[in-house]
Amino acid sequence: MNRRQFLKKGLLGGTALLATSGLGYAGMRFWPESGLNNPCLTGLPTELSQHPLMQKIWSEIDPSQVWDTHAHIIGAGESGSGVWYSPAMDSWRHPILKVQKDFYMNGGCIAEGHEDASFLARMLDLSATMPTGYKSMLFAFDWAHNTQGKPEKSRSIFHIPDSYAAAIARKHSQQFEWVASIHPYRADAIDALIRAKENGARAIKWLPSGMSIDPSSLKCDQFYQQLAQFDMPIISHTGRESAVQGGDQSYGNPLHMRRALDAGVRVVLAHCASDGHDEDLDNNKKPIKSFELFTRIMDTPAYAGLAFGEISAITLINHAWVIKPLLERTDWHPRLLNGSDYPLPGIVPLISTKQLHRAGLLEDSHLLFLTTLRDYNPLMFDFAVKRLIQLNGIGFKKEVFETRSFFDRTMTAKSPITH
Repeated sequence: MNRRQFLKKGLLGGTALLATSGLGYAGMRFWPESGLNNPCLTGLPTELSQHPLMQKIWSEIDPSQVWDTHAHIIGAGESGSGVWYSPAMDSWRHPILKVQKDFYMNGGCIAEGHEDASFLARMLDLSATMPTGYKSMLFAFDWAHNTQGKPEKSRSIFHIPDSYAAAIARKHSQQFEWVASIHPYRADAIDALIRAKENGARAIKWLPSGMSIDPSSLKCDQFYQQLAQFDMPIISHTGRESAVQGGDQSYGNPLHMRRALDAGVRVVLAHCASDGHDEDLDNNKKPIKSFELFTRIMDTPAYAGLAFGEISAITLINHAWVIKPLLERTDWHPRLLNGSDYPLPGIVPLISTKQLHRAGLLEDSHLLFLTTLRDYNPLMFDFAVKRLIQLNGIGFKKEVFETRSFFDRTMTAKSPITH
């Protein structure tokens, strides 16, 4: 059985399993409009590169200012990178993890046995057809840690070392920047943050549930103080987490990030908390949409220069409802940052352009262009969808996509805090 047959069998089998069990990636439904497989085509045909819609999506945009703020590294460590993923993802004893891995592999066009190399080759191929100056910000991903700050491999789903993300960005500096991932409970958290800053990290990535981080804990205070000194932002998942199983979902409550904001840290609330419900900590822990808590943070005057939303994943079928309220809040647009959440745009069933058309956000004339574009370049596809969607003539302003200036603010490292 070749790789494509393997992936097709896994994807089809996984789809049937998820459909019958009612489980899966945020309980997602599957859309047959483009099949299930990413065909992993390379290059960009002239009919796409010269298409009028291609000209439209890049009109008035400076590609050198466009940094994709949310891109994941995929790998298995065969290159000596130190990348690791849980063996449970290879076992049908853990069907959701197994199916998710198959989707990530296909979405990222990853070759089994050569995961590190094929991920990088695919990313470089995609970057080659983006306009000159465009960059992807590649995420490291720390281990889950216990309350004593010790790493717990058994509770982790995957691990991407800072050193590996930094090495890719250093070697391919025209295509990539990198984002460190440091658990704040670690005894060496401040030292690790200083090293990351010295090695060019542009931000810190957290997935509170998957890493077992309570952002409202006093254990984070020293880390927040050093981040504020560096003017280095945190990009933290908010709302329900479905892609990385396990952990305490309550840690993704947007209100927990107020401790960082109150310490003067710039916080990027990933996905604008567009999926799930959380406890309203200001009103007797009443369950409320996570997005409503995101709204409260964004509308707090004291956080106007500190709290930012990130629109990666908002076109996914379980998040797309949030597009309209985000478009309507034009006052937020200067504080929204675009990211792809790669490889998710390459996972074909997750995004339905027809759904977006039915919602009145895309024109019928956009669909064939977008569907074809996704087959060749999911990064360009994600950018194009978000540039084309409109509500009553209002789309996301160009500042949402020209994100570089936000990350260029990181200051020269100051003396570390004594600890």
